[in-house]
Amino acid sequence: MTSRQATTTLWRPTGPAELDLVRELDWRGWPPRLPEQPIFYPVLNEGFFLSANSGPSGV
Repeated sequence: MTSRQATTTLWRPTGPAELDLVRELDWRGWPPRLPEQPIFYPVLNEGFFLSANSGPSGV
């Protein structure tokens, strides 16, 4: 018998190139962070994600 884990949706701005890398990992992980990239803080709420990532530096 296999047990299923609950799925948690994490919201994060992602560009097309990074999305291709995630796809290559079968949607199960993120590629390693590059040294020049800021630390990734995922959020659990789509509304907060959209408000925090709107404007000139967001999506």
